[in-house]
Amino acid sequence: MAFHPSDILQWLPDPGADCLVAYSGGMDSHVLLHAMARLRDSGEIQGSLQAIHINHQISTQAAQWETHCQKICDALNIPLSVSRVNVEKRGEGLEQAAREARYKAFAEAMSDNGNLIIAHHQDDQAETQLFRLMRGTGIRGLAGIHSTRAFANGAMIRPLLGYTRRVLEAYANQENLEWIEDDSNADESIDRNFLRAKVLPELQVRWPGYRKSLERLAGLAKESQALLEEVGEEDFGKVSDSIHRVSIPKLLEFSEARQRNIVRTWFLMMEASQVIQSPDHYVVDRVFSEIIPAAVDAEPVVTWNKGGSVMEIRRFADHIYAVLPLAVPATSDKLVWNVETPLQMSELGSLFVVETADEGIVLPENGEVEIRFREGGESAKPAGRKTRSLKKILQDYKVPPWWRDKVPLLYINDELAAVGDLFITDKFRGKAEEGEGKKFHQIRWDRSYLHCGY
Repeated sequence: MAFHPSDILQWLPDPGADCLVAYSGGMDSHVLLHAMARLRDSGEIQGSLQAIHINHQISTQAAQWETHCQKICDALNIPLSVSRVNVEKRGEGLEQAAREARYKAFAEAMSDNGNLIIAHHQDDQAETQLFRLMRGTGIRGLAGIHSTRAFANGAMIRPLLGYTRRVLEAYANQENLEWIEDDSNADESIDRNFLRAKVLPELQVRWPGYRKSLERLAGLAKESQALLEEVGEEDFGKVSDSIHRVSIPKLLEFSEARQRNIVRTWFLMMEASQVIQSPDHYVVDRVFSEIIPAAVDAEPVVTWNKGGSVMEIRRFADHIYAVLPLAVPATSDKLVWNVETPLQMSELGSLFVVETADEGIVLPENGEVEIRFREGGESAKPAGRKTRSLKKILQDYKVPPWWRDKVPLLYINDELAAVGDLFITDKFRGKAEEGEGKKFHQIRWDRSYLHCGY
């Protein structure tokens, strides 16, 4: 099966959408760029066509590759943007760190509702499936590379997945294209290079149709994953009243297989909501080996860092929580608050007041309002209750332990007047029947994106 530029059109539902081509300078991305230029010149796509080259600043040849890409784009009359990224190697290895840096740069360069076009082909698909299989992937990983998916403010499209490298190279030679070879591709200490150089050629000899078999496997895996997520989302609605927490007793009413599917689906739902990047399978394993069996008064935590996003899974009472780890405010932190405007508390969200007609906090016209944080030893008297230690009161209000030092305390003239949006102290709480002309307010704490779970 030969490749023709018009084959790409089936993957572009809106010919007027802007297209950004990921261009490395290699053969496959040059074929893609050349084909997109043909479609633009023929008027078959009308949106803007641009290219982006990511300079990882790792290879000694990086500057030469950048120059080559500019030369090719100039010849094709395609604007090129070059993004020089700093690859920060972490526990996942250099290759994964480079990928994360690359995709972050892609996202930043995307236009609203535009398309990021990437040149992954059928050999890349087979390589990815085998690589993930060797790492112990599940059904989702076996689905391999998706031809289209949402990305940044638009879509990521891979229109060459149905073509082998050999077919694309035939097109490149036919069109007399020039491309560069990444010298790192010869390094067989890199797993993907080992698969490409040693494993895939042997599969080709023994099972010439292996790519089609893996393609069929990818299709079946996608169907299976879709079914698992459909069942998981339905089950999740029965164990949770918030995307940030799961009821353990309700979770345990399901079979073990469905329990694990619920937790996996929970992570995928948070990923879809751009809360986290879904973790690897070991995090799910630790939820069931460390979080759920823990004693009620224990404070187990599982942390993972993926794509630069750090998340925690914690337990409090009979719930599992998804938590953003936040620094404990310094006890010396004191924020003067003009209540006429919202107060932004760095990572801890924002405070604001709303006027109420019946009851609420009485804010003095000339009083000084400060926001402080727990130092230890504070006491308070919620309206209608007796004076107790703040620590005990926060326990009564079922504030998770990891949030008790982060709850903003509102002081008026050096006296504790309100604790977050949980309660107003007895002295500062007023009611309409107690006097004419007074204004009452309720404290609101906007922390919806913090995943605090209460």
